[in-house]
Amino acid sequence: MKHILKKMAMLKEQIERFLHHPYLLHHIPMQSIDEDRILLSLSMLEDAHLSSEEMDGYVVPMMLVQIALDTHDEVTNSLPHQEEDELKTRQLTVLAGDLYSGLYYDYLAKRSDLATIHVFAEAIKEINEHKIRLYQKDIGKIESLFHSMAVIESSLIYKIGEHISLPLWSKFAYYYLLLKRLVREKELFMKQGTSVLFEQMANIVFQKNKAMAKEQKHYLSHICNRYIEHCKEELLGIELECNELLQMRLSELIGSFSVIAKKTVEEG
Repeated sequence: MKHILKKMAMLKEQIERFLHHPYLLHHIPMQSIDEDRILLSLSMLEDAHLSSEEMDGYVVPMMLVQIALDTHDEVTNSLPHQEEDELKTRQLTVLAGDLYSGLYYDYLAKRSDLATIHVFAEAIKEINEHKIRLYQKDIGKIESLFHSMAVIESSLIYKIGEHISLPLWSKFAYYYLLLKRLVREKELFMKQGTSVLFEQMANIVFQKNKAMAKEQKHYLSHICNRYIEHCKEELLGIELECNELLQMRLSELIGSFSVIAKKTVEEG
């Protein structure tokens, strides 16, 4: 565990150096670095018996791409009579996402790693296609909605798994990152009464442009809980030799859902 914690810390520090831009940081906060993604990708790459340098060559650009995508997701729509400061922040957020995206490409180009550039290009294309479907509300089935969520969350790591011939790790990443997203969406729904996922589910299940009744909200929670249970079953059924840290994190993730489910039942 000490070995992988040390490796994660080194990679996080390396990524933070790429993200450090004094002017941008003066106007917009630095993007958080998802340590789960670093842990998951490192665990997979260790299973492939890659060298430390080879691991860096996948994890660093993968995280830069993820941060670029997350940064662009934070861009709000331009509103009439928008304050100058708000408009500037919006423009800088767009530019920051573009910068991080360029950094991943520059990193791989300097290593002449055309194969990995192709892997990430395919993943980015797939993610953007599913984001368009999601935000344009162009999804007609609940199953397709959850699949789109999974692709958006996992495609970068999933494609690496395919590239290095570790399909079980790709499957694990698909359900692990979907589970994490569903838990987050459920928590947001419980706190604020809405979330991207629950809005999309309501759009599919109920009559459009109608306020949701309490019973309808509980029904959507029930659907989400079913998919969370499905993710858990899939993850526990995948036979992988996970390191101790990943096993611990998976237990925490499954446990965090148990707390949410208990609270939902009590409130119901």
